Amino acid sequence: MQSYYFKTKIILKIAPSIEVPFLVFLFFNPSLSCAEVHATLTMTTNNVGRWYTKSNNNFALQANAEYQHSSGLFLGNSISNIDYKAKEQRQAAQVEVMPYLGWNFKLSDQWRIDTQWSRYLYDGTIFGHQADYNEFYLFLHYQDIFSSRVSFAEDYYGLGNYAIDYEVTGKYPLADNLEFSTSFGYGQTKAVLGSDYPYWNAGFTYFYKFVAVDLRYMDATETSIDQAVVENIHEQYDPAILNAAIVFAISMGF
Repeated sequence: MQSYYFKTKIILKIAPSIEVPFLVFLFFNPSLSCAEVHATLTMTTNNVGRWYTKSNNNFALQANAEYQHSSGLFLGNSISNIDYKAKEQRQAAQVEVMPYLGWNFKLSDQWRIDTQWSRYLYDGTIFGHQADYNEFYLFLHYQDIFSSRVSFAEDYYGLGNYAIDYEVTGKYPLADNLEFSTSFGYGQTKAVLGSDYPYWNAGFTYFYKFVAVDLRYMDATETSIDQAVVENIHEQYDPAILNAAIVFAISMGF
């Protein structure tokens, strides 16, 4: 479902903090009693957004809660602290909230498709302007080994133009509780940012009961640069690009 930096989602039954509200909800909706609720809390050394940092290469705390129904419908919400380091900015956003809604469809025992709509909301401005925007996703999964994703934002960060992102991820189990994974992506953002951004990461995830620890190398670069657009957009959007970053994260599932 929701795809963010820490690729592995730890799933248990019901988070204690949300158990009562959802049990009441299910009591009045018996047809939904075959649903599941999951929650994940992640602490990471960097809030990574594909090829750039959302936390100025600093620590971030992220939380995600998700409701899944046996029909394939899922909905959830993610929240994280952010820091785009715009010193001149007043009322700078410090929190990103991302509600999302989607549906997954099982093609076979091995293949699955997910579709998702997400809304990115901020508690203030980013580089001096309102930056809330929508993004639409299509995922294709093969078992737990391979997945691909394409996403489209029609008004990326409120900048008045579109962005498309492509990403493929592969995973390989090294042991029962240790996994290697790598992702390669391409941000097609020249129309809105003046550049496209190839990016990739590779790392290891260790699992123990309801805890997962992830250590990952990340890198990104710019290509297809349109200098005129870059200079025009600089004051509106200028986050730090990842450059040989080592990111550590620990997640707890409930």
